[in-house]
Amino acid sequence: MNISTSATADSVRDVRAGHDDPLVRVRNVCKEFGAARVLDDVSLDFHRSEITVVIGRSGSGKSTLLRVVAGLTEADSGTMDFDGQRVLEDGEYTEQWSQAQSTIGMIFQSYTLWPHMNVLTNLTFAPRIVHKWGKKKLRAQAEQALDEVGMSGFISAKPHQLSGGQRQRVAIARALMMRPRLLLCDEITSALDPPVAAEVLGVLSRLKRDEGISIALVTHDMAFAAKAADRLMFFDAGRIAFAGSPATGFSQTENEELRKFVDAVRF
Repeated sequence: MNISTSATADSVRDVRAGHDDPLVRVRNVCKEFGAARVLDDVSLDFHRSEITVVIGRSGSGKSTLLRVVAGLTEADSGTMDFDGQRVLEDGEYTEQWSQAQSTIGMIFQSYTLWPHMNVLTNLTFAPRIVHKWGKKKLRAQAEQALDEVGMSGFISAKPHQLSGGQRQRVAIARALMMRPRLLLCDEITSALDPPVAAEVLGVLSRLKRDEGISIALVTHDMAFAAKAADRLMFFDAGRIAFAGSPATGFSQTENEELRKFVDAVRF
């Protein structure tokens, strides 16, 4: 499906309605892998204290977008502003990027916890190496992060002693160690049963409400998306085919690709 530039611009205006100062502003970002253009002139905003849910078929560009925003994948072109500072210019990260990146956390589907380390060490390993924090500060940060995700009693547990939902909560706590302003979540509930996924959603909703964290979440779970989203984005062939309210998106009839996608995976 070929989405026109005007359609993309309309989507951006829709997402920005009532928000003049987004935390993240992406404009005209492109990314190619070989002959495949995975991100095709993408423009969007992520707003403060809001959950943006990104849906679309596998290979449509959703995860690549998150990785570009996180700095894990380089864009070929485009710009990105973080809290009003230009951090990506013509596909190149600027001097302001390192400060912005330190306030961005990313969580993956597979948890990526070190199996031989207990929860405390999993949370403190990177900050100890990168920031040279002392044991007292590391412990205090870990206890606070675990308390925020309801896992304060598991600080000495090993990953194999935890359920899938508990491991995902620990992964969220690890991302919280750096007190992020933006949390990027890539299919973090795909391996979880619906009741456990609901628990994870509760954690994310509390972080948005109580900590003011902005969250961008990729998922194929439409029930989860409907409950989580303040804003919904639908990716199709590397472009934003829809951006707006979940209620509008899930009842969409004008956009044939979105309607087919929702019907195919509807809860």
